[in-house]
Amino acid sequence: MKIKQLFVAFTLSAVLFVSACSGGQDQGSPKKSPTSSPTQTTDSGDSVVVPTPSPTPVAYEGEQKTYSDLLAALKQAYPAANWTQSAKAKDQVNNSEVSFRSKDSCSIYGYQSFQSALDNDFGFFEDSWTTLGSFSQLGTILISADSCIEKTSAVIKYPSFGKPDAETEVLTARSENINYCLTKLSACFLDGGVKLPERSTSSFNKALTELDELAKAGFCVDPYFSGGPGGLNSCEASTDNTGVKEGDLISEVSTDLDILRMAATSPSEQRFGKYMIYGDGWAVFMYNSTESHKQTFVEMNKIIKGTLIAKY
Repeated sequence: MKIKQLFVAFTLSAVLFVSACSGGQDQGSPKKSPTSSPTQTTDSGDSVVVPTPSPTPVAYEGEQKTYSDLLAALKQAYPAANWTQSAKAKDQVNNSEVSFRSKDSCSIYGYQSFQSALDNDFGFFEDSWTTLGSFSQLGTILISADSCIEKTSAVIKYPSFGKPDAETEVLTARSENINYCLTKLSACFLDGGVKLPERSTSSFNKALTELDELAKAGFCVDPYFSGGPGGLNSCEASTDNTGVKEGDLISEVSTDLDILRMAATSPSEQRFGKYMIYGDGWAVFMYNSTESHKQTFVEMNKIIKGTLIAKY
């Protein structure tokens, strides 16, 4: 199966706002998450303060390694693979700096940091899943069969690899965990005792009801739009709403990993727009939203009652 689209988003400041009515299962809590308070809205979107996260990325303090160190470690751990390294542009994907390939088609792409790898991880490439990893301070994206994960896991840390045990928490997309990743960015994926959810998992078994409610309230061109269970659904936004241009899409995602990836991505990565609304197990956004869409997001949040933030 192929993920069709992927997404993004940083520290909740002291004025981070949370939905007054949040639900969901109590699972996958972080060790500590920021406090939050209800969003204050008024009739004028211009007078509403939408909090902008101000993240403080966690600095890597361990031993610094090089791509040559990574290649040597791969050769030692999996010598039969006949690993080769390339820095040629034609051999790279998603802004990677280097690639490593094995004779049995394991493909690993290197980045100067784990944060950079996460920022460039769309969850899929062509018809293959991607798997995010780290090697010392370096970041990696593996594009290959699952067997390659197991064969290289002695060298590269894959936060999503392995089955959780009694001391391991699966980081589900509940609001507290989303807040936590907004605060720590990619470091929330590397916490000790934390495991990322499996691909396409929706822990809250969430139908995309928020998008359905927005459609019924007139935010979509088709008022009868109905969201399906899980994944990503979109409707074309009505140009009757402030800042909306023809072809703008309102999208909702409810898979854990995609939501957490949105939260942990650098604020400078603006490909999913300025504003995001989220709650336990769901997130609503508009590709290419800007300051001009603020009033529309304020009005949408009156309907779906989530946490509204400006991502940058």
